[in-house]
Amino acid sequence: MVRSALVAVMLAPTSAHAGQATCSNPGLPVGAAASSDLMPGRLTLNLTTGLLPIHSELVLDEAQGPVLYDTRLTLLETRLAGEYAILPWLAVGFVAPYRLVDVGVTHRDPSSGAMVPPPSSIHARTETLRGIGDPSVSVHVAREVGAYRLHLRLGTSIPLGTTVEDPFLLGNIGQEHQHIQLGTGTFIPSVAIEAQRSIANLTVAGWALAQLSLYDNAKGFRASDRFSGGLSASSGLGLRDWTFSLAVEGHGENSETWQGVVHEDEGNAGRFDFLTGVGTAWRPMRNLAVVADVKLPVYSHVVGSQLDYGVVAGIGIVGTFDLARRPSWRGLDRETVGPAGRAAALVPVTGRITVFDLWADWCAPCRELDDKLAVLAAAHPDRLAVRKLDVIDNDSAAWKQLLAPGTFELPHVKVFAADGTLLFERTAPPAELVRAIEAVLKR
Repeated sequence: MVRSALVAVMLAPTSAHAGQATCSNPGLPVGAAASSDLMPGRLTLNLTTGLLPIHSELVLDEAQGPVLYDTRLTLLETRLAGEYAILPWLAVGFVAPYRLVDVGVTHRDPSSGAMVPPPSSIHARTETLRGIGDPSVSVHVAREVGAYRLHLRLGTSIPLGTTVEDPFLLGNIGQEHQHIQLGTGTFIPSVAIEAQRSIANLTVAGWALAQLSLYDNAKGFRASDRFSGGLSASSGLGLRDWTFSLAVEGHGENSETWQGVVHEDEGNAGRFDFLTGVGTAWRPMRNLAVVADVKLPVYSHVVGSQLDYGVVAGIGIVGTFDLARRPSWRGLDRETVGPAGRAAALVPVTGRITVFDLWADWCAPCRELDDKLAVLAAAHPDRLAVRKLDVIDNDSAAWKQLLAPGTFELPHVKVFAADGTLLFERTAPPAELVRAIEAVLKR
């Protein structure tokens, strides 16, 4: 999927709040993203790490009197995610998170702010917790509706992450307790939808995600319901190996409960956060990309006492692996036009619909288009001719003559009628281009 244009100036982030990383399932805000096309037999794997620093100040009554707990948490989550496309419209996926929560506590006098010796406390303490979070599985359905690409994911989490005993009950009887937990202890179903459309050299997308907590776990905890949505725009900005994105997101959730009780003094009692961010992807190889993004919280509304947080940052690597045999061009009308990069003359084949496919080795969607054209040509072997021209990059003579005048990008096709008349030329995702060519063949 193409990413968006960068903005030159970003507003300084304001203070925001994070879902209390105590009783709630700590983790970074989850977004939804879908590839433009599903290629049967393709396995996509991505390994990403997200970082969320959090700061909290809370006064607790200890044996020696009130103590200000100045707490800094660092949430680090690494996710291994995969998706395998079974059909052009169906894929299955998984996400396996590993979480690390580093807690550093400084104890101060509430009046003077001076540091005091650590009290003998049943509450917060300096420690590092690590372990697997709740993994999830999903089914992905993709459809093309007009100029839009629609995606639906249905899934559920699997309760494998560590959960804790009721910390409020333990605290009331003077027992040491732990608020931070790595899982929820329940299956939480989710549904995500996304709509994408290409406009000029931009791809714009809107998405929504719902995660529904339907019951209490064995220890009396019920996680909050979570709802998210966002908009993004993306573009390669004319660069061969890079794409850039600009996005806005909203994340909301209702209250979590212990034994059916909402604890507003400590815990997640409901919130809404609005973030804006930028991202980039660099593709050193056709089937490999390095991705990074930064999100800034710009508005929050919280209920009760919750934690403040700042910038959310992430980095990752994405790889694709084609496990199925690619469609064959054997016996079909497909030829290469001129030397790579040269501005060769485009001469249509008399008596056939001729598709000039402008492509480059670094363009992953171009490979998808080639496979789709092979299937289409096999269905119309006597009516369709395909001519391939490798434009190499935006410095080549072929690119400057055939693409730059119209500010086109890849993948790009020029389609001629059987009498040699140019019917249309277009830059678009592979499925959209093939659908347009099919419409010509059906006339």
